[in-house]
Amino acid sequence: MTRLPTALLALGALVVVASAAWWWITYGDVIRYNYISASEAGVCLLGDSEICRLARALCRGAHPVTIAAYRAATFWIGVAALSASLLTPGRRGA
Repeated sequence: MTRLPTALLALGALVVVASAAWWWITYGDVIRYNYISASEAGVCLLGDSEICRLARALCRGAHPVTIAAYRAATFWIGVAALSASLLTPGRRGA
């Protein structure tokens, strides 16, 4: 039995969790201080918009730009790995 689906599942889960943590580090302060709502910041987990760029500009004073530069592509890479783990032949029960 191939280990590829298990590896993709683990990698995908790790990347999704890490990107959610990275998103929170970037947008947590602007949510806590009510600069933008959690739902507005939640959109930034999935993509980029004017409100996301504004929020990142607001939080640059709180932490370094390298940490604040969350990229939604990371989340989608994790989702792709999770999806691939479900579609890869060799899964148990498939």
